[in-house]
Amino acid sequence: MLIYSDENLEVIHRPGSSAYLLVTFNEMEMQANGHRFWGQRLCEKADIAALGFISRRPNWFPAASVVKAVSAAVPILRAASERILYGHSQGGYAALRYRRRFDATVAIAFCPQLSIDPKAVPFDGRFTRHFVPDLHANMGIAADHAAGSAYIFYDPFHAVDRRHAERIATLQSDTRLIPVHMTGHGTVRAFTGTARALSLIEACRADDGRSLHTLAHAARVDAPMRPYQIAIAAIARHPAWADRVHRRFGGGFSAIERVNFLYHRANRHIRDGELAVARDKLAEVVALRPGDPGFARRLQELDSRMASHNLERRAFK
Repeated sequence: MLIYSDENLEVIHRPGSSAYLLVTFNEMEMQANGHRFWGQRLCEKADIAALGFISRRPNWFPAASVVKAVSAAVPILRAASERILYGHSQGGYAALRYRRRFDATVAIAFCPQLSIDPKAVPFDGRFTRHFVPDLHANMGIAADHAAGSAYIFYDPFHAVDRRHAERIATLQSDTRLIPVHMTGHGTVRAFTGTARALSLIEACRADDGRSLHTLAHAARVDAPMRPYQIAIAAIARHPAWADRVHRRFGGGFSAIERVNFLYHRANRHIRDGELAVARDKLAEVVALRPGDPGFARRLQELDSRMASHNLERRAFK
């Protein structure tokens, strides 16, 4: 049932038989449509009572809208003895930013951002195009936003996500970092499946550190993105190993993963002076993503560089 809607977000209430209320916040790829929310399938399968906060666009849940939405949900929130906040990326940010606003018992955040304000996080330009000063004034996660306990799941090999996670844990009390290696910015997807997600929630409710680390280890071993993340990580120092991983597992890469691997591998070939090999890989990237001007421009730059090298060689003959 839709209980709140404005220009920035919607809130959907799903009654359930769980001992807690799960408050979910969507990642940026999902947008409100009046009847769905992030985590809905899990809640339906396990009959979990839920409040789903869904953004209308990638807007990092502006505080003015959240305050109004929480006011509309007060009867539901008061009826819940436990309130668990749950989200990924922009949703992970919201789960930590609004811990006190919801008087959260537990907050579970996957790959959250401290902020998307470029002045606050100059090390991360991924989402700054979504920063709107009028909407996002003082949006950064702060110490006085903490309530209950929190758990941040992230990949320590993802340098930018790691910086966000570590800074948030420094700022907010009772916040624990749970590394899930080789999952990239898609850590939440390593915990897909009703049984695994429920085990994660229960371990956080019980503050069971041993179970959490056991779950994280099992999730990373089984994670579908693991071969891709290993291949990407190996490009910098062990490119031959990256190629072996790609040959063995590349057929299982998603379309985006395949493009990203080829692009980063081409850039490494360029740094190694292997321009012809790099060009073959960039040409494949452009063929896979013909509408992307950035990839086409990179190929043009390489063609110009190769042409200049050919002219120089002829001049010395």
